[in-house]
Amino acid sequence: MLYVVLLSAFMLLFLLIIILLRPIFKRQMVIDKRVAYIEKMEDVLSREEELSFNDRVILPIFTSIGKRILKLTPENSMKRRKETYEQAGFLRHISYERLVARRIITTILTTVLLGLTLWVLNVMPVIILFSMCWSFTFVLVVFRFKTKVSITTRGNSMTRDLPYVLDLITVSVEAGLSLDGAIGRIITNVPGALSDEFSKTLKEMRMGIDKKIALRNLSYRCGVRDVSILVNALIQADELGVSLGKVLRIEGAQLREKRKQLAKEKAMKAPVKMLFPTMIFIFPSVFIIILGPAVIKIFETFR
Repeated sequence: MLYVVLLSAFMLLFLLIIILLRPIFKRQMVIDKRVAYIEKMEDVLSREEELSFNDRVILPIFTSIGKRILKLTPENSMKRRKETYEQAGFLRHISYERLVARRIITTILTTVLLGLTLWVLNVMPVIILFSMCWSFTFVLVVFRFKTKVSITTRGNSMTRDLPYVLDLITVSVEAGLSLDGAIGRIITNVPGALSDEFSKTLKEMRMGIDKKIALRNLSYRCGVRDVSILVNALIQADELGVSLGKVLRIEGAQLREKRKQLAKEKAMKAPVKMLFPTMIFIFPSVFIIILGPAVIKIFETFR
């Protein structure tokens, strides 16, 4: 019995260490993987045999599990969830099937390990069942919360970078480049989430997808209102034959004016937001400093 408890505790500790250390070493692992791939470019024919155990076994298993799960999922729900993951930026380095399988396996494994640990500790079955349901729900809520936070953070990053990206497109188009060439300049000179989405759009255009469809896909993937407005303006300018440079300059001016208004709005809200921290943390300290000596003298006088 003691060995089972120790084994369960060791497995939980091991999983926790992996979860905590993975973000730290993820970037270095990606760099090392790319360097190793470049070094082996000359030996492309034998690359399949040199793949790691993770690439040859683990990832195909996750993909297969994800596909089987998605077959049981309603199409509308699957499409909506995929759009959500794209807006959160989760599908940059992993397929949709693998992401779904990883989340479901993590949820089930966490629930089972918790139930097994409680069973080994001779906890009542009712409490074990309640704890497993709570653990299952908690993990799902954590994943959903992480998705929403990623969507918000990524959307704010795109909104922040959009005026600079728009200026670069305007200058490039007025210099004689096509829209494809201007997007290529963005990918080269402006890093970030918005640049990654434009890179996907450029790849779709080069694959033969219609420009309007590729731009609308960009709008769906980003899920940002300003990007949608820009995409609609580009599509209308292309349909009506309007000068693209003029349209982009107008959109850039509107975006900058909107950012000024948002900055003024935040500045107007700042005093109201500072009121409660001031009342809770600053005023008591000031009162103690000012009235403290007087209170002490009053007590000494009437003692």
